[in-house]
Amino acid sequence: MNTTDHPITADDARAALESLAMVNKIAVNSMRPPLWLILLCAVSLGIKTAAMGLMISNDLWISIQWGSYIVCCICIASWIITLHVKGIDIKIVDVNITKTGIISAILICTLLVSSRVTYLQTGSLLFPVIAGIFNTLILAYGLHFGLRWNVKEREKN
Repeated sequence: MNTTDHPITADDARAALESLAMVNKIAVNSMRPPLWLILLCAVSLGIKTAAMGLMISNDLWISIQWGSYIVCCICIASWIITLHVKGIDIKIVDVNITKTGIISAILICTLLVSSRVTYLQTGSLLFPVIAGIFNTLILAYGLHFGLRWNVKEREKN
């Protein structure tokens, strides 16, 4: 742009920014996992939360927890492999941490621990199941809209 004699007008700059925003939106949508994979991962976390809360000293609850761990790991690994096949390399340690991500992680961990503590104190089966449902909803919402949150926070900066 420095070598041309034509100055850039405000309309040209707006059009260029709009086209960049459109390309960014397409890129974000292509990196987002499909809805079935999001739901599978979120439901496995919800089952893990309920199983952790209801964990009685028998092998059934322990195997349910390990099964949910395995399903969640398979979901994440399959999506990373799918992105790699598409030509998008993801570094797990280079993730952009946002305020919304931190809040949702704290909520998920709090529900995991409090479901177990509440079950031990009250003996009620209701709270671990409700905590599992909330964790499912939090993770599904975060995985579905998480990349868009990151893009919106970058646009503000």
